[in-house]
Amino acid sequence: MAEATLPAAAPKRAPIKHKRIGFWRSILRIFRELREAIVQALTSLVAHRLRAALTITGIAIGVGTVIAIYSAVAGLDDSFAKQLSMLGPNTLYVSKWSWGSNRENWWKLRNRPGVGRGDYRALLAGAKLPEAVAPIVGTQSTVGIGEHELQNIDIRGTTDAFLESGGFQVKHGRFLTSVDEEIGTDACIIGADLEDAFFKNAEPLGGRLKVGPMSRCTVVGTLVRKGNAFGQSQDKVLILPLSSFGRAFGAKRSMTIAAVAPIGRVRETEEELIQVLRTYRRILPDQDDNFTVNRQDKILQSFNQTTLALKVVAGLIGVITLLVGGIGIMNIMLVSVKERTREIGVRRALGARRSTILLQFLCEAVAVSCVGGMVGTALGIGVAWFLAQVTPMSAAVSPSVLLLGVGFSIGTGLLFGIWPAASAALLQPIEALRHE
Repeated sequence: MAEATLPAAAPKRAPIKHKRIGFWRSILRIFRELREAIVQALTSLVAHRLRAALTITGIAIGVGTVIAIYSAVAGLDDSFAKQLSMLGPNTLYVSKWSWGSNRENWWKLRNRPGVGRGDYRALLAGAKLPEAVAPIVGTQSTVGIGEHELQNIDIRGTTDAFLESGGFQVKHGRFLTSVDEEIGTDACIIGADLEDAFFKNAEPLGGRLKVGPMSRCTVVGTLVRKGNAFGQSQDKVLILPLSSFGRAFGAKRSMTIAAVAPIGRVRETEEELIQVLRTYRRILPDQDDNFTVNRQDKILQSFNQTTLALKVVAGLIGVITLLVGGIGIMNIMLVSVKERTREIGVRRALGARRSTILLQFLCEAVAVSCVGGMVGTALGIGVAWFLAQVTPMSAAVSPSVLLLGVGFSIGTGLLFGIWPAASAALLQPIEALRHE
């Protein structure tokens, strides 16, 4: 009799299906336990309001301090960048003095010869790269019309090239011309503050102003309002031809020479200016420069060093405060574990996993620090807004700083909550049930 053939075995796919089902069940169980842990953590916070509030306050102060300081520094950075742009992004300034000089080199700079008309003529003749070269000499004096006078007005003497280098724009009338400089006319240009003070409801062009004790000038143009730069108004200014300024206030004053470099060739222009002036002043190769070519990045570098120090101080304050707050979190969590030892024993005896207990207490620690972080974030934003409203300093709140503050607070809760949560999870059920 022929042997019966056995059917081929079907592929075993059931275990794979069971594994998938088991995986999704595990994921759902984790989410369910996490949801229950968060609810229990918030319930615990409400049940122990005073204890939680004290710890939240410590975290909030740390986060709020960091956000407020960083926002103030960011506002300073923005404001400083805008004010620095008023000097002209490609303008170099040749001067006796170095921007950002300190006490150590002040005496050395003081003994340098001043920058004068000879330096200006040498640059006009020898420097080929600058698009414009303008001498600027200044003083402060009174300006008035009739009995109405303003004190401490910035009086500047310059040439027609100043408009290209100084970042000013003519609003009405015209600017100085080469003819004004050659024959020394009494033409003058006034800033927006002077226009508002003397010609509020009148035509400024053609108006006569008294400048200083004896001189007078005729207004031929007004300037577009420029605002403040480095704490000083740029609109309380009166501009005279260089020759007229010298006749009124003295021709031997040290000046600053502004040179506009082509875009992308600032360093090359700086090197050319230095070479021309060293040749004119007969400075030997082994001798240092007795003048300075100032660039914006020199001021920016000094300013960045100052703001970096503020950021470091803010970070240290935040770390210390968060450390104190973290110790407070650990303290209240250890007390909570001690108070709820019997509850933990009952839950463990009824089948609760150690991971469930660990997750519950860890969520409580994170909840405290997270609430503190949110309160601190609101506090920091409020302080930054208040500073922007009541002081000239602006305050810019960066989203990255907000995320960093909340992230650090959550990290503090995790770091300082691990030990109490682990000690709760590792309790033996029998010993926990015996606890009174």
